[in-house]
Amino acid sequence: SFSCVLDASGDLGQTNDPCEFADACDPGLLCLDTAAASSACQQGSTGCCQPFCKFPGSPCPNPDQQCIQWFDPMNLPPGYESVGICAIPT
Repeated sequence: SFSCVLDASGDLGQTNDPCEFADACDPGLLCLDTAAASSACQQGSTGCCQPFCKFPGSPCPNPDQQCIQWFDPMNLPPGYESVGICAIPT
């Protein structure tokens, strides 16, 4: 399930900004592991702010990304079929 947290990102927290914690990204973005996020992220950082997207086929901000389904298709909660995250496909 999803829950809201206070946006503590300040001037940072935009797409491709480095992050370490769940509250370090602007609304609509997630602090994703840098290696899984994009080569556009600051290498060596713990995480990188990336946008949620509408799965399948929603555009992503970086050319090495695709909109990846957030939930495991074998364990998909009803109503969350179109939730995705922009990340490097595995």
